[in-house]
Amino acid sequence: MDFTDLKESARVAKLDYGEAESLVRYLNFQRERAGETPIHEDYGHQFCQLLSENYSGVTFEYAGHRITARVERGVSGSLVERIGFVSREIPHLATTVGFGFESLQVIFRADRIGVIKEDSYYEFFEHDLDLEEVRRECEDDKDTIDDFLREHFDEQIGPQMEDPFFDPSGEGCELYFDVGSRVELERLMKLFILTEPDIEAHEDEEVRVYAAADGTDPYLESSACYHSERLEGLAEIVLSENRPVGWTFEYNDGAHNRRSGYDEYPESLTWNINETLEESSAREKMAARRELRKWLEARGHNMARFDALAKREGAA
Repeated sequence: MDFTDLKESARVAKLDYGEAESLVRYLNFQRERAGETPIHEDYGHQFCQLLSENYSGVTFEYAGHRITARVERGVSGSLVERIGFVSREIPHLATTVGFGFESLQVIFRADRIGVIKEDSYYEFFEHDLDLEEVRRECEDDKDTIDDFLREHFDEQIGPQMEDPFFDPSGEGCELYFDVGSRVELERLMKLFILTEPDIEAHEDEEVRVYAAADGTDPYLESSACYHSERLEGLAEIVLSENRPVGWTFEYNDGAHNRRSGYDEYPESLTWNINETLEESSAREKMAARRELRKWLEARGHNMARFDALAKREGAA
C-alpha cells in the first residue's frame, strides 16, 4: 500500500513489515518533535495493539507474520486517509530524487514534515520550507518546483540524515598529486626496488603505495605486498615530496543506496618486482645505489642508516 497516495481507496490491506514498522516510526517522529520519549515494541500481537491505540478508527490484526489493517465499520475514509503520511487538509509538494539506479519519492508537507518513500519503507524529516513561497518563486511551474525541491533535499536534508542516501558514482576522487608528480614517484620507487638487498628472491611479489584519502596520508602497503623497514623509510621521504591523492567507494553488502553501504578505499600505485627488474638495464642497476645516495644526501639523509635497517632486518 502506498501511504502517500490519497487516490488509494482501500479500507483494508495486508501490510508488510516495512509498512507496519514505518507507522510506528512516524509515531515516534511525532513524539520526538514534541519532546516526548519514543515508544518501542517488538513486531507481533503487541505491535498491533500499539498501532490500534494510536491510530483511531483502524484495527490492526497479526496473523501469519503479516499485519492486516482495517478501517472500522462506521468510520469514514480510506486507510491512507486514516493512517497515511499525507492529508487532504495539509498541502504538500513532491519530487523524485535519484541515487544511482534508485529513485525515491520525497514529499514536503506544509507543516514542515518531510516524507521519504523507498519501496514500502518510509522515513521522516523536518524542513523549513514555506510551500506557498516555493510555489510563488517557481511561478507554480511543476518542473521548476521539482528541480528546487530536489536540490534542497540534496543540499540541506540528505547530508543531515543519520545515514545519508549516497550515490558512489559521484563521490570518488581520481588519482592526482597535490605535491610533486607521478613520474618522480615512479622513478624513485623503481630506484628503491633496484637497491633492495636480495630483491631477486622476491621477484614474484609486488610493491604497493596507497594514495592519501579523506583523513589519511599515503603509505606503503605492509602486509599483502613486499615490505621492508628500509623500503618503508625511503617511501616516507618520497611520499612527503610526491603525494598521491585519490579514492573510490566500494560496496560492502550494506544498504545499497546509503553511505553506510560503501567503504572508502584509497587509490593505489603498484610495481611488479619481476617487471621492474626485467625492464631495468644493467647500467640502471649499477648506477642505482649512486643515484639513491645523491638523492638522500640532497635531503640531509645518510644512506648508511638505510643500509643498517636492511642489515638488521636480514639478521633477524
